[in-house]
Amino acid sequence: MEIIRIDTHSKWYPKELKLRDDVLRKPIGLSIENDDLGDEPNQIHFVAIDGEGLIGVVILKIEGEIGKLRQMAVAEAAQGKGIGALLVEALEQYARQQGLKKIKMHARHYAVGFYEKLGYIKTSKPPFEEVGMEHFEMVKTFNRELL
Repeated sequence: MEIIRIDTHSKWYPKELKLRDDVLRKPIGLSIENDDLGDEPNQIHFVAIDGEGLIGVVILKIEGEIGKLRQMAVAEAAQGKGIGALLVEALEQYARQQGLKKIKMHARHYAVGFYEKLGYIKTSKPPFEEVGMEHFEMVKTFNRELL
């Protein structure tokens, strides 16, 4: 298994979209075909590849000195094996190299514990609704001495 950075012209991008649709949209009755993907070429995509299959994805959107972690998805059969943590680690390493000061996200309620284990802190109380479910804003600030 390897984590690689891709762009929207990669052979992996259609597989990334399918995984995001299968994991993040279809279970809540939505379709990625209805999402606005117009800014995705300007965002940083990391994918987990196992053999010929794409099994994970996370996207970094850079907004000034802040990164936004978005569209984190791991194939159901690959969950619980540390792949999500490796994807976040790759995203954070890239963010630090770019001089970003922190990463923020809107985490689904059931993923909060996962992100807390990786050092993210909830900054929104109470939760808010997004795509029909509870989310929390979470943030991780980078210690400048570690850069």
